[in-house]
Amino acid sequence: MSVVRHQAWRRWLVVACGVALLCGLPAIIAALPVPASSLTAAALRARILASAGVPYQGYAESSVDLGLPDLPDLGDVSTLLDGITDQEAWYRSPGQWRADVVTSAGETDTYQTSRGTFLWDYSSNLYTQVLGTEPVRLPRAADLLPPELARRLLGYASPADHLSRLPSQRVAGVAAAGLRLVPADPQTTVGAIDIWADPASGLPVEVAIIGRASIQPILVARFLDLSQSRPSLATVTPSPALGTGFTTTVLPDISGILNGFGPLLPGRIAGMDRVAAPRGLADVAAYGTGFSRFAVLPLPYGEGQRALNAAISAGAGGVNLPGGTAALIETPLLTVLLAQAQSGGPVYLLTGTVTASLLVRAASDLLTIAQEQP
Repeated sequence: MSVVRHQAWRRWLVVACGVALLCGLPAIIAALPVPASSLTAAALRARILASAGVPYQGYAESSVDLGLPDLPDLGDVSTLLDGITDQEAWYRSPGQWRADVVTSAGETDTYQTSRGTFLWDYSSNLYTQVLGTEPVRLPRAADLLPPELARRLLGYASPADHLSRLPSQRVAGVAAAGLRLVPADPQTTVGAIDIWADPASGLPVEVAIIGRASIQPILVARFLDLSQSRPSLATVTPSPALGTGFTTTVLPDISGILNGFGPLLPGRIAGMDRVAAPRGLADVAAYGTGFSRFAVLPLPYGEGQRALNAAISAGAGGVNLPGGTAALIETPLLTVLLAQAQSGGPVYLLTGTVTASLLVRAASDLLTIAQEQP
C-alpha cells in the first residue's frame, strides 16, 4: 500500500509541476532575453512600410487618452479616441480583412471585401453593406490596429524627421525590433513615435505616440496575441446567419455636401502651402507637411453653428480673431479650432496634430482672405 501511495503522490506531483509550468510559461517567455536586431533604423522603417502584404490574425488592445470633451453625434469616435478598445483582427491583404470590436455590451464587426465594406452590429443583429468610396471619413477602430497605424504614421514622416533604433522587446511572443521617430517640425504636437515590429517580416506589433509636452504615451496600440498566418477566406467573408437582417447604404455625395459653403480656400495660409485634397473635394484642404499638416473645411451654416455652439458648451476656450471669433479645443496631441467671421458666413473647422498658435494664425488668415473676396 505504501508503494502504491508513493507512486500516486509522484504522479500527482508530476501533474502539479506540469500545470505550474503551463501557467507560468507566458511569464517565463516574457522574461527571456530578447535578441537584438542588426537592422538600421532606415532599413527597419523600409521593412515596416513594405509589410502591407504580411497576413496575420490576433487580438489587439489600444489605449488613447486625448482628453477630448464630449461632443454631440460623435459618441463612437469620442470613445475610440478616449478609452480602451479591444478588437480581434484577421488580415489576408489590404482588400481582405476583418476587425471585430469587443465590448461588454456586444460586438461590432467590420469586413473589407472586394464587394465593399460590410458592418455587422450585434445589438441589432444587422449586416450593412456600404456602397461607394470614402474620400473623407471619421476614424474607425481598425485604424488603431498596430500594422495599419504604424504604416500610416511612418508615411507622414518627412526627410527632416529623426529616426533611431530602440532596444528590442518581446510583444505577443515576437522578438520585436524598436524604432523611434522624432518629428523635426516644432509646430507639431507629436513628440515621438515608438514602433516595434518583427524584424523578419516588418509587421508592426506595438505603437506608442508621445506628445511633445508629455512623458507618458498618449496612445498605445499593441497585440496581446498574434499569429502571422493567413486566415481563411471564409473568416473574412460576411456570412449572415438565418434570421440576421441585411441592408445596404450608399455613402452620401460628400463633395455635394461640403463644397460651395464660402469662398474658395487659398493656396497658402499661416506660411503653409496647400496640398492635394481627395478627388471631388475642392473645399476640403490640407496645409503643411509631415506631422504639422492640418485640415481645413468650411461647414454648412446650420451645421457649423451647431458645431460651434456644442464646442463652446463642452468647454472649448474662446479665441478673439481679427474680424471674427473662434472656439479652441486643445489636447496633448490633437488640436481643433472652429472659427467664424463677425459678419457671419461659414464656420471653418481646422484640425491636426499641430500647435494651437498655428491654427489661430491659419484661422486669422482665412477670415482676412474671406473678407477681402467679393
